[in-house]
Amino acid sequence: MQPLTSLFSAPDEPILLTLQQTAHSLAISKRTLDRLIANGSFPSPLKIGRSSRVSRGDLAGYLEQLRRQRGDKIGQS
Repeated sequence: MQPLTSLFSAPDEPILLTLQQTAHSLAISKRTLDRLIANGSFPSPLKIGRSSRVSRGDLAGYLEQLRRQRGDKIGQS
């Protein structure tokens, strides 16, 4: 299992992102992110109380999936 500290890209960056932060990271609207979640294309967010959060790992996994669909070979330039 990956240590929690390795999930941070910088010591002061959070491990969980809001839906708005996630949408901003993907350069899409929050509504588009909501649609991706609803149709199962994007992982369901974590619920903490009434808040929804996306882990950086889920975001990275989604981007990896998109690269594979596009036909990128990971680890090669």
